[in-house]
Amino acid sequence: MRLPPARALALLAVLAAAVLVLGGLPPPAAAGPEPPSRVATAYNTQRKLAAAPDGTLYAAVSLNVSGVPTARVLARAPGGDWTALYPPTTTGNASDRTSLAIDSRGRLHLAWTEAVSTDRQVFYARYEGGVWTPALQLSHSVGYAGFPSIAVDARDRAHVAWYATPDGVNYQILYRRLEASGWTSERALTSASSDATNPALALGPDGVVHVVWSRLARQVSTRTEVAYLRLEGDEVVEELALSAPLVSAATPSLVVAGNGTVHVVWSGDGRIQHVEWDGRWLPVETISSGSPAAANPTLALDPLGRLHVFWDAADGGIYHQVRNGTWSAPEAFASGGRNVQPSTRWSQFGNPLCGPNAGVDVIWTRDAGGVLSLEYRRIDVPTDCPPPAPVPTPAIWVAGGLASLGAGAAFVAVSRRARRRTPPRSPP
Repeated sequence: MRLPPARALALLAVLAAAVLVLGGLPPPAAAGPEPPSRVATAYNTQRKLAAAPDGTLYAAVSLNVSGVPTARVLARAPGGDWTALYPPTTTGNASDRTSLAIDSRGRLHLAWTEAVSTDRQVFYARYEGGVWTPALQLSHSVGYAGFPSIAVDARDRAHVAWYATPDGVNYQILYRRLEASGWTSERALTSASSDATNPALALGPDGVVHVVWSRLARQVSTRTEVAYLRLEGDEVVEELALSAPLVSAATPSLVVAGNGTVHVVWSGDGRIQHVEWDGRWLPVETISSGSPAAANPTLALDPLGRLHVFWDAADGGIYHQVRNGTWSAPEAFASGGRNVQPSTRWSQFGNPLCGPNAGVDVIWTRDAGGVLSLEYRRIDVPTDCPPPAPVPTPAIWVAGGLASLGAGAAFVAVSRRARRRTPPRSPP
């Protein structure tokens, strides 16, 4: 299901802001040995990039394999070329709409949408030791299921949200979590009588699950709105609309900062809008003018805590803005041909943005005269990694050490007393 395109409104004044200097950025680099499909990096609600601690970057994309869109994962060592990993097991049917995450052990977690005999369903596989686990079908909807969004928490549990028709009537947001004992049951997080689609999922440092999605507006059914829910444990503790009722809002993206602050952006009538939660929801702010019309924003935080948003535009370019106190004006990030569906890497908390990963990585799809290519660029923000935390001394060692120290002190005291009791020798 594709959401209706946003409509551009009259030109608004761009917010005055501090501008991140992009001088010295390397040109975009082609990503991938096989030609991409037209939905190679779609969609913005799904994270496509993940990085290992050594700086190896992974990209989950859809490539054109013998004319069939096929889910693949590419890898790139720092300064190297993109190569394809051994492919995950698929049926050979069309597979796309990929989402990727990495855990603290360096294992990749991949979710995607794949055609089955009746419709499409959501699948999952994990990559470790150079091989993929067998593909597991996560969804079992009576109708369509797709657009998975995946993230991994500090306990290495994978969380996946997607949309489907569990009752065969309305699209709802569904969710599963991978525990040590296995996957939790499929569960609908929403139950509205209007369609809910295209979820984006992010985890807070406390493991709280945050989900945003698009749905038909309850006040004006011909428009879409962006909604949000928070899942604490297995309880949905908040659900509300974030966008204004008279704005056709869609394609949300979100990140959660290390202090728990939630940031959400979306395209509203061709303009990028942003809202944040720091214990309460702040007013929505419009950060792009609508000229050119903007769509498909993707959010990232850099090592300095600055918020970056990239979006594709009606003029075929990709634009970049950064909030460093205030929002910068949009700056061209990619041009030439038609550049669409940018996707940024957002590091989870067990995989910090430092050392070889100190930067903002972006991948997107480019169409130059009908020739498709995957493009990649990084904004470097050099930041050293903090030293590893000291390994705590086991309590038994401490107790044993104290006991030994006590015994030693007692021995010294007894020895001194014994020496004092010995009568002094007569002088020679």
